[in-house]
Amino acid sequence: MRKSFIEDFFEGMNEKLFFGLVILVQIVFIYQGLDFTDSGFDAVFYQRIFSDPASVQYNFMYWLTGVIGGSWLRLFPGPGLLGLRIASVICTTLTFGISYNLLKNYLQTGSLRLGLFLVVLFLGTAIRELNYNDISALFFMCASWFLFAGLTKQKYLHLFIAGMFIAANMFARLPNILGLLLVIAIWHSGYLNRLTARQTAIHTILFIGGFLALTFLLFLIMKGMHHDVIFINNLELIKRMGSNPGNSHGLYPLFNLYLIQYGEGLIVSIVAIVALWSFAAIWRRLKADIPIMKALWPMIKYLILAVLTIICIYRARTNPDFWFYLFLFYAGTSLIVGFLIIAGRQPKDMQLLTAIGCITLLILPAGSHHVLMTAGKYAVWIMVPITVDYLLNIRSLSSSVIISENNRHAYEQAINKNQMDSLRNGSIFLTLLYILSVSYYYPHSDRTNRINMRFEVPNAHVSDIYTSPERARTVSELLAASARYVKANDFVLAYDCMPMYYYLTDTRPFMHNSWPGLYDDSVFKDELKKSLQETRICPVVIMQKRSTTANNWPLNDKEVYKYRMQTLGYMQNFLKSYQYREVWENDFFKIFIPAIRHLPVSDPGL
Repeated sequence: MRKSFIEDFFEGMNEKLFFGLVILVQIVFIYQGLDFTDSGFDAVFYQRIFSDPASVQYNFMYWLTGVIGGSWLRLFPGPGLLGLRIASVICTTLTFGISYNLLKNYLQTGSLRLGLFLVVLFLGTAIRELNYNDISALFFMCASWFLFAGLTKQKYLHLFIAGMFIAANMFARLPNILGLLLVIAIWHSGYLNRLTARQTAIHTILFIGGFLALTFLLFLIMKGMHHDVIFINNLELIKRMGSNPGNSHGLYPLFNLYLIQYGEGLIVSIVAIVALWSFAAIWRRLKADIPIMKALWPMIKYLILAVLTIICIYRARTNPDFWFYLFLFYAGTSLIVGFLIIAGRQPKDMQLLTAIGCITLLILPAGSHHVLMTAGKYAVWIMVPITVDYLLNIRSLSSSVIISENNRHAYEQAINKNQMDSLRNGSIFLTLLYILSVSYYYPHSDRTNRINMRFEVPNAHVSDIYTSPERARTVSELLAASARYVKANDFVLAYDCMPMYYYLTDTRPFMHNSWPGLYDDSVFKDELKKSLQETRICPVVIMQKRSTTANNWPLNDKEVYKYRMQTLGYMQNFLKSYQYREVWENDFFKIFIPAIRHLPVSDPGL
């Protein structure tokens, strides 16, 4: 089967050059985009985890990620936010390398490199700074590598180490405890290799033993760092919020969204495959029925490709979130291909690899607020390369439906080798073109033409990070104004979605959380009261006028920002009770200071 230019390009590339290309496509985009929400949420956690861990208690569901990120900031304090982005590139490149090493003996080189390159491009739509999804993907791949090597080479220590990585991953992000379901791969391996129940039980015990051993060790380390009480308080808070059906991070909403998005992935995949199949059949029939246009068909084919190219670039510029449907196609198709490989007659090692990949795809995104749209991109390091290889090796497809046995009315759909080549080549080209275009137009939560993103905020923590002139001006004004009222290590209440403020000013979150907008109404009220009672301080309050989750802020002036009314009521009551007054505002932020900073002992606090 003739390979496309892109496949030949990846297959013929020197391995070191290919790794350099992977690093380059990550590095080139990290200098632009200033996000005030997710990026700040991670950065202030790393900034405070050693100096004032209680102020970032809400982040402790990602405790080990915080220790890793905090250690990076301690080792490399100078680069600031850019340094955290470099750490993310290193983490992703390590994950990439492990996946490449795991799969290289089972997939064609061109397909493997193309699939992994596609995963790297999908991650261009994610948070640039080192975050818990980066760590989760790396630890899952480490666990997968040791698990696969342990099962295929009968190395017991590898199985133990695989369990240890699952334990580490649980402390990096609590929902990753579901990684224990990789034990299913152990049982599947036992079935494939006709192992005895005793042998399979030994493999299982070693895996679970590694998990328990490192869990115990990490908890001792946590206790030695005096983080254990904060961690337990965080677990209690998560339990309380998870039991609230009105909280978008509650168990029921998360589980419901999980089912919906995986269902959408399967639907998008099936619809796309049927559409392509039908289009190829119609094209074949038209070429047969209209022979007079034989000379024009190649021209028409390239005209269609040109139109689709224009549409891809246009959609990437006007609606970058449309990439999600492309990712849904790959996620859904990966599950379908995974089922076909596991249920088929593929080699045992390939079936085991696919089983590990499918389990990872199904469990890593669990517990994420946006499931596949956020964590899902980090869960496909095994299955997307396998899927790309599977699809690129399909030589032809055919089916027929007999409508009437007597009259022989039949409907036939077929894609021959030449058509399959054209579909494959066109799909590869459009996929890479579109996702590269999205990466260009998709600085996380800062979607602006990159040509205009050449303005810095005068702050050492974001040196060499460039954004739009409007955002740079607005943030610079806030930092200059607030410097008159707060200094480093002061408590501040930044309401409600701007954790980056704390990182830029070296201030401390007042409510044990740099992003109070994540609290539901009752928790917000309780945490505000608790913080007042603990600190006996009325902090300076920074408030936003419009959404910082909007991609174009501060230009979202036509937006009617919808605070949660009950939470806003608690906030307004707090400002009124302690006689706050507004001392500054610009077109996007306001600053309030209290009548008295330190509460008398007799004040019960709200």
